[in-house]
Amino acid sequence: MSGGKGAGGDWRTSNRRPAAFGGAKREPDTLEPPTMSRSRVQIASSYAPGVLMTWEGGKGICRSVPLANDITKQLNRTTIDLVFENLSDFATNWRDRAIKAVPDALPELVLDAPFRDSKTGEVRIERNDFQMTGPDRVGYVPYPLVYRCGICGSTREYESISDQARQPLPRKCNGHDARWTQVDVVYVHWSGEIQPLSPYNFNFDPQTGDTRQIRMCTCGSTSFKLRNEAPVFSEWRYVCEGCGDTRVLKKAEPDVLARLQTEQNAGGRPFQWIEVNMLPVSYRANSTFYPQRTSFIEFEDSAVVELMTPSRVGELVAKLAAIHNIPFSEPSDDEVRQAVQANSTHAGDWEDYQSFLDMARRADESNRPERARSYRDSAYELREGWFSEGIVERGRLGSEAVLRAISQRGEWTRRYDPIRLTIQHDAFVREHIEQAMARHAAVDVMEPDITLTDVVNDPQRKARYQANIGNLLDHLGVERLVLVRNLPICEFSFGYTRVSATPVYKREHQGTAIDMPVRLKAFDQLPVQGTKRPIYVTQQQNEALYFKLDEARVLRWLKANQITDVPDEGLGRAYLERYEDFGPFLEVFKDREGTGGYPRTVPAYVYLLLHTLSHQMMHSLADSSGVDRDGIGEHIFPADLAFVIYRKGMTPDLGNISAMWRNHADEFLRRAIDPRTLRCGSGSLCDARGGACPACVMVSEVSCIASNLLLSRAVLKGGKGPEWEPKSAPDLVGFFEAMVAK
Repeated sequence: MSGGKGAGGDWRTSNRRPAAFGGAKREPDTLEPPTMSRSRVQIASSYAPGVLMTWEGGKGICRSVPLANDITKQLNRTTIDLVFENLSDFATNWRDRAIKAVPDALPELVLDAPFRDSKTGEVRIERNDFQMTGPDRVGYVPYPLVYRCGICGSTREYESISDQARQPLPRKCNGHDARWTQVDVVYVHWSGEIQPLSPYNFNFDPQTGDTRQIRMCTCGSTSFKLRNEAPVFSEWRYVCEGCGDTRVLKKAEPDVLARLQTEQNAGGRPFQWIEVNMLPVSYRANSTFYPQRTSFIEFEDSAVVELMTPSRVGELVAKLAAIHNIPFSEPSDDEVRQAVQANSTHAGDWEDYQSFLDMARRADESNRPERARSYRDSAYELREGWFSEGIVERGRLGSEAVLRAISQRGEWTRRYDPIRLTIQHDAFVREHIEQAMARHAAVDVMEPDITLTDVVNDPQRKARYQANIGNLLDHLGVERLVLVRNLPICEFSFGYTRVSATPVYKREHQGTAIDMPVRLKAFDQLPVQGTKRPIYVTQQQNEALYFKLDEARVLRWLKANQITDVPDEGLGRAYLERYEDFGPFLEVFKDREGTGGYPRTVPAYVYLLLHTLSHQMMHSLADSSGVDRDGIGEHIFPADLAFVIYRKGMTPDLGNISAMWRNHADEFLRRAIDPRTLRCGSGSLCDARGGACPACVMVSEVSCIASNLLLSRAVLKGGKGPEWEPKSAPDLVGFFEAMVAK
């Protein structure tokens, strides 16, 4: 297992660091640590591998370590694909954010080895390096192995658990009965490593290019006392028992020291010791461990992944044409067959193509999805080859701009890619609404069932209900509102950080905040043959609300706000045609100096509207249902004028949203359009400048899909435009204003 140096290169053998920085470790043996059971959510987060914790009553400090529990076969292929897609996206954004803040940061100080290419430093996720793991149990081992006598302050440190087993703590210490307790303070570093709070520092050895630990005082003594009566760590001291010399709490992170010193010796930039020295913190502090996790909506349809690959461009074009009513002429199968068979070089390809499709169909019928996908991929590779070689003329799409978008989307930020999102929306409506309605797992609020409201069996009450809810939805500009009872959400944790939960840690030094890159660490290796790292996967079916806006209303709103090139119809097509990459950090929408010059475009304003309305409904849901705001997630489908808000917790869903609708449907919808909720809770600040703040429409960044950017209440109630626009831009007409709602 890999971990910190003090945390153990391998907990079975040593507390020392592994030989290679971020590299491969020796194969672990089959020994397993003692185990404990916690809830699946706790093991995937609070008790994930690498965390320091104690038992109830404070009896001993331990570090959790992973155990094998392969659940790969329990997950469908699309879910696994989406896990790795989201993991790659997370690692890419992490790297980009760290490099932006610290341009000369070394790649290995930003991403752990399993997340990057060792030669280029770019993000690379190899599936064979990871194992989908069920968070059902976790192991634990004692850590740190540093003990202090409560009588005299003398300390003892062990190299490993086996070392302590061979040489137990003595009953006597300096002539008196010993009272040993673990030292509950450790050294942590933003590279993700921890060390026990020992007096032994590391020095760089230019002969070997590595570091070595100095395990004795200059007088030759190896015994130290810890003087820790002071209330702050900066005043704690180690005192040599031989000569009385004192040492402050200072220790270099050995691998970071070796890497930066080597870089400096090779002519690179000089480093500062504040980049190397670790921080003493209590093991209880949050800064010792931040689990990193993300989530997504699950889909059965593999097209949400497969259509994004280069070999399936033809199918993607046809799918977009069907979704957004774009003219498309495609050769028939007979035309394709005749053209292929007429080509002497590829005459036999058609039979191979049909054979692959037939084998894929039989594999589907026998419930072998992996084999079916492989056969289909082979068939599509043949078909794509015919198009690329000019043997068959590819179908023609009636929008050159959409074709350009398809060719450019590889450079777009995945989270905001409208092509990917529109394919997901198509699958969402089909799987989680239409098919779900057939089994009563979803219900349109305008056609409720008996479990949603008791007006169903009373025609007069039902008519009043529909008139009331329909009127409120009209005011909101919502064409369709569906309650999804069992929306499958997959949440997974894959690693952790220390010192900071974000890619950049600002370390204070002489009154100045200096940016340090925070390394994204993978969990320790599993105790099985090989070097796989666990990805803890939890799945839950939670309630959700799906909103689809009235396209005619959105078009009126765009025109009222003088957006350029607003079409008379086909807003989804226009969104795809005019979209330009928002970028991973939405930089063009971060203007805080009032010098904005970004024009009013269809993509920016449609996303701004959907995102703001999504947050407005999240706040209304939290107030009406009792669900915590941080426990509500969002997903936006901009080209389809739709968004979803859902309960994202992994604890059992008790029907919070259904109960809210039964008891407070009116209140929920009315709150979203209430003039009081459209004002900033901090006074007139956001109202005057057209933005948003935590007191009004913002939510926590862990819940927001766009880091609380592209957000302004003015798009709903009217007012000053966003700061990223030219100063000369007119005030906004609100989506809820009468001139738009008519």
